[in-house]
Amino acid sequence: MPITIHEIKEHYDYYGLHDMVSMSTKEYQQILANGALFWMDHHDFVRSTLSDEILATNKEQLDAIIEHLQQYRDRMPSA
Repeated sequence: MPITIHEIKEHYDYYGLHDMVSMSTKEYQQILANGALFWMDHHDFVRSTLSDEILATNKEQLDAIIEHLQQYRDRMPSA
């Protein structure tokens, strides 16, 4: 079932994700540490916190995600 706008708002409220543009790097690191975006389940699979979708099931898949994100990093401006 699709995630509703209400569920997204609840998630943002719970983790304080309202203004990521003005968030400091330290605040963002804390949000990551709190599991606001990703978490690792009992099978050691990386999942989306919001959707519970499995994003990676092994190190090779995780490396592929990291490599893909690196492409975005190369295009983004510095903070």
